[in-house]
Amino acid sequence: MAINRNALLYQLFKLYHREAVRFATRLVGNRDSGEEVVQDAYLKLVARRSTTPIDHPKSYLFTATRHAAIDFTDRQRREWQRRVDLDSLDEAHLADDGAARMEMQRELAKLAVYLNALPPPCRQAFVMNKLQGYTHLEIAAYLGISTSMVEKHIVRALLHCRSLLLADGDL
Repeated sequence: MAINRNALLYQLFKLYHREAVRFATRLVGNRDSGEEVVQDAYLKLVARRSTTPIDHPKSYLFTATRHAAIDFTDRQRREWQRRVDLDSLDEAHLADDGAARMEMQRELAKLAVYLNALPPPCRQAFVMNKLQGYTHLEIAAYLGISTSMVEKHIVRALLHCRSLLLADGDL
């Protein structure tokens, strides 16, 4: 029964994908996020393993998409609240010397700007690892992703910061 249901879900998403993405885009504000929302909706429905028949497939799809959009918006709001903020960085790591302290604050401000340009999961993985000391395994569990994805996020953040430092002439 699950195979038939998954096949039905696949056909449903294939048939209404364009409409679902337009719907999700209106809900979340941009097309890339709309695509992500539709994919999340599909994955959540497939993961359910329900045997209940789907009486109104299109309504079922759009309801699932709306719920996924709500989840996406909540996730974005939480990520926004976790953005890198200089005030939240531990000042105990700053030097006691006034000039060195000013330079360190300037560098931290630059780092915060660089990191805030990254996608939220990438930025959060980097901050949790490099600034807060969490292991890749702990970050993976917290973010609900694989350790391999955590590593990719951290490498992406490092490469991003490095390229911006090179562009600014700081390296």
